[in-house]
Amino acid sequence: MEYKIFGPSQQPPYDFDDFKDDLEAFFRLDEQQRDAIANWFLAARSYNLYEPEFPSIIAASTLLPEQFRQTADVVRHLLNSWQRYGLELQDIERDLLLLGFGQEELAILSNLLARLASIKERVWLDEVKDVQHDVGLPTIDDVNIVWDARPLFGSAAYDHYAVDGDDLYRRFFGLTYLATVEITTADNYGQTQRTAIHLTEEDFERLLRAMKRANEQLAILKERTNAVVPDTKDSKAG
Repeated sequence: MEYKIFGPSQQPPYDFDDFKDDLEAFFRLDEQQRDAIANWFLAARSYNLYEPEFPSIIAASTLLPEQFRQTADVVRHLLNSWQRYGLELQDIERDLLLLGFGQEELAILSNLLARLASIKERVWLDEVKDVQHDVGLPTIDDVNIVWDARPLFGSAAYDHYAVDGDDLYRRFFGLTYLATVEITTADNYGQTQRTAIHLTEEDFERLLRAMKRANEQLAILKERTNAVVPDTKDSKAG
């Protein structure tokens, strides 16, 4: 049996039964919960369901985080397929019938998708962008920055050239400050790597200035390439 929403491969994005379970979970939501999901799609600039900051639109609803991620994910997949494979809304409705859903469920999902039709290209482009971000070099999973106050003694406790009677190692001269920056990265195959470095105050300030300058360069680059790079937050379906 062929399902157009799965594209040429005819395979769902994950286990077939899980896909149906997610659709069923969506249909169990009440009208206010489905409305909250629709409003999130319309307002979001990114469709990453695991952003550190939970969307305020969803937090103000009765949706639990796991409900939101499960049901929004299946809606995101349908919007993506709609745009990517050049489908008509009737194609999606047909596949829902083939999946065993009735007219009531069909009407619920059709109404929501019709409401979101204008942003289906935006959703698709967001996924295209995510794929490009994951391909190639590892990406950052986590960053931790911790400041330490390190004591300054006249010499190290372990000194190869220390001689008897030299008590310089006992003389305390104050503190210096060091930032420990720990970066955890992961590649597209799930392999992680941890790197940790020390930065002095001066190095840390230099890094902040460099990040600010790089951000200014990004703004210039985006302005110069605006005509050739699609803006996922402003694109509309054709």
